[in-house]
This record gives sequence, C-alpha cells and structure tokens, in this order.
Amino acid sequence: MPKLKPPMEEVVSEEGETLEPLIGKPTWSGSISIGLVNIPIRAIPITIERKISFRMLHQRCKTPISYRIFCEKGDKVPRSEIAYGYKLKGHDYLAFDLNEIASAKPASSKLIELDRFIEFFQMDPHYFERTFLLIPDNSEKPYALLRKVLETTGLAAIGKVTMSTKERVLLIHYYHNAIVATTLHYPDEVTDPSGFSEIKNLPEPGNEELALMTQIVDKMTMDLDLSIFHDSYQERIEALITSKMKGEVAQVKDEKPKKPVAKSMMEALRETLESFK
Repeated sequence: MPKLKPPMEEVVSEEGETLEPLIGKPTWSGSISIGLVNIPIRAIPITIERKISFRMLHQRCKTPISYRIFCEKGDKVPRSEIAYGYKLKGHDYLAFDLNEIASAKPASSKLIELDRFIEFFQMDPHYFERTFLLIPDNSEKPYALLRKVLETTGLAAIGKVTMSTKERVLLIHYYHNAIVATTLHYPDEVTDPSGFSEIKNLPEPGNEELALMTQIVDKMTMDLDLSIFHDSYQERIEALITSKMKGEVAQVKDEKPKKPVAKSMMEALRETLESFK
C-alpha cells in the first residue's frame, strides 16, 4: 500500500535534477520583527501525523453513519438554535452565543515581535508544543542573516504572536539549515511533578542497587538513531487494508508480549546485567 512521503524528503526527477522537497501547505504568514528589521515568512508544520482514518459504516448496507443533534430532553435541535455553555455547579450552565464568544477572540497578528534572545538549551523541552518551519517570503537576505546568527551563536529568540484564538509564545531557533518556530505552553499548562506525594515520599536507593542500575544504563548507552523505531500498529492496519483490497481474509497474527517472571529487584538487576555479557 502506498505510504505518505515525509515532509522534507528530497525528490529527484528522471533527469537527476533535485526538485523542491515535499512539504505541507503554509498555515500562517506574517513577519519576524527585530527592532526595525522586518523578515516576511510563511509557517509550515514541520511534522505530519501518519494515521489511517476510518469512518463508521452501517454494517448491513455499508453506507456512512451520520448524526442528528438532539438535546437531553429528546428534541431535535437545528444548528441555528445551538448555544455554548460554561458549566456551573450541578446541571447549570452559563449560555453564550457565537457572537458573544467571537467578541472576545483576539485579532490574529501578522507580526512575531522578538522580545529577547536566550541560550537554546536553557529552554525546558517540556514546554514545547508544536514546531513550524519558517520559509522566507521574498526576504532571503534578512532571513539568511538571522539564520546565520542563530546557527553560529547557538541562541534562540523568544517572541509572541496571536494565532487562531490564542496568544502564543514562540521559540525561534535554528534547525537543519533553516529557522523554525516552536510554540510554547504557558507555565500554568505544565504540571509540576513535585506536587505529587507518591514522588515526594520515594525511598532512597541502596548503594548496591544504584551500582547495578548504573552499570546496566552504561551498557545500554549508545548514539541516538530514531530510524530503528516504527509504528507496528500502523503497519498491521495497512496489512489489513491490503488484504481486504485483494479480497483475502484479513488476519494479522496476534503477538502477545510475554509477561515477565516476578523477581525481587536485586535478582532482576543482577540477571539483567548478566544478560549483557
């Protein structure tokens, strides 16, 4: 079954000429502002989700399932009568119509105003949300200048922009010969693990346990290569679809993981370390 190509895969013509990489469509366009310097750009999602979607069908006639809207009283509701409720106590709601909600929506901004520059590795990656590839929009010279500065200094810029219905903080940084923008979560959107009693009250590891685990980790330490990982569930779904299209009985061998034999932690540590010899 044909697969989607990655967003930045190099494409070569029959004559051997390198063509434009396959990328998604721009989702936002605007400018980066550094003082009086203006850099027009287009933003493209740098990642794509490889996911096969299914639609629910009526098994008997194989036609798609559609939905009708009913309230909890059983009345059919036309879309013109739909309101949006903010839940209060019990079963009470504060109702808003679309115009009221739209009045609070911030105006989309076309300007990313850079506020400051920081060391890239000063940024906690747990705040990262989504990354966009920034493409120069008839701004090759200032774009190349900013790219070079970010590359040589290792710095990243913090900026702010209004996209859709939310003001977003952005981290502008260098990546693979380009400038990218990563949207960041606000501090109150990231959970602080120290607040959990289960984590606060953890026991201190013993010296022998710590030594064994350190040796295991040392044995398993190697260079990162994400290409060795793949989505086996996605591959099984593709195999099912291919079998169905060929008119075959769709079957995929069920490989259940073996349950580990219960051992004490010290036994498990020693046997794990021994397995590397």
